Amino acid sequence: MDVAISEDAGPVIKDSIHREILLLESKIHLVKSELKQFEEKYHLSSFEFQKKFDKGGLGDSQDYFEWWGLIKGLKTLEERLGKAKAVITYW
Repeated sequence: MDVAISEDAGPVIKDSIHREILLLESKIHLVKSELKQFEEKYHLSSFEFQKKFDKGGLGDSQDYFEWWGLIKGLKTLEERLGKAKAVITYW
């Protein structure tokens, strides 16, 4: 799909995407920090936790649901970051 963008709008759009990239990177850093707290608290990597949680082997602790949500949120943030970086690279 081709989109026509006026010459003066291009820099504004690029700046907006760069800001979005910085925001996403900041959010990713924060989520990873929160994940690390759970990993240290439960002595379990997030990868191992997710495998066990998805199989129903851990129970219904509120911490576990929060941890699971952070893992899913991180994946979404990383996907968005990848797309934003791809747009800048393509530009």
